[in-house]
Amino acid sequence: MSFQFKKALAITAKALIFSFVLFSFSSCFQYPEGPVFTLQTRDERLSGNWFIDQVTDANGNDITASYQYWTLNVVASKEGLGTFSYFNNGTLYSYGTYDFADFGDQLIIAFTEYQNENVSADAVQKFLDVLRLTDQHFYYIDDQGIEFHWEKY
Repeated sequence: MSFQFKKALAITAKALIFSFVLFSFSSCFQYPEGPVFTLQTRDERLSGNWFIDQVTDANGNDITASYQYWTLNVVASKEGLGTFSYFNNGTLYSYGTYDFADFGDQLIIAFTEYQNENVSADAVQKFLDVLRLTDQHFYYIDDQGIEFHWEKY
């Protein structure tokens, strides 16, 4: 092998490695606010008990006080759909199953209990635009433009 061929081969190998690393990390930028990199699945990060940190309405007004007694419980399932339960002051407020959209940053929830009403005959479907999902923070905007910031217990 000539020296020039070895040099070209080394440059090609470096370019391939760089491309692979760049491609690998590009899949880590799932949500606009992070995380940058994680080894946990989305379900693993979402699963757990959450409390409200901050809530702002579509106009940017802080409305956290209206949600101060809310909690969220998410249970992941290896068989498919996980459960998503909102509690208000310790009482079940809404309950359903969730799944992540195949493309994009949306979480899809099909509620069978919604705002204290049994809606199992006509499940209420909601789409949440996930902004951040780490093992300690869950931020999303709901279909009314309200931005929720949850922290894990």
